[in-house]
Amino acid sequence: MTPYQSLPTPPASISEAKIIARLVDGIGFRYQLATDGFTQKEIDFCPIEGSMNMMELLTHIYGLINWTGTAFKLPYTKKKFTDFSELRLETLVLCQLFSAFLQELSKEEVAEASVYLKRMDKNFSFWYMINGPLADALTHIGQINTWRRISGNPVAKISPFTGLTY
Repeated sequence: MTPYQSLPTPPASISEAKIIARLVDGIGFRYQLATDGFTQKEIDFCPIEGSMNMMELLTHIYGLINWTGTAFKLPYTKKKFTDFSELRLETLVLCQLFSAFLQELSKEEVAEASVYLKRMDKNFSFWYMINGPLADALTHIGQINTWRRISGNPVAKISPFTGLTY
């Protein structure tokens, strides 16, 4: 079964790690909705010359999630893809693995998390992962939804808030 067919139940307790895990679940669920029912037309879509095409955009989202996982020392090896179905499934699996991993982290382990930004040659705390790569992944999922509408295959009417059809 494809991960994130439904929105996972929220954790019973609150911690920094569980908040980030829930954000990753939200990304996984929204990504699943945005990419479900893709046709070759969506896979080949590129809005304008010089823009990322859909596969490049999907690969970028996968990379953002993986990059964030490395900051928390997620035991995962990044893969390369040429096939949409494999990339989609592995991105969803990565979100699921990352969320489960995060939920087990202690407050101290979260505080030690650090993401390296190459262009500044500097490490940043986990706070920057929220407004950086995780927010960027959500932005790009919004692009996928927009591009799908433009190509004539809009996303199913399922609420990313509740996970229910509306």
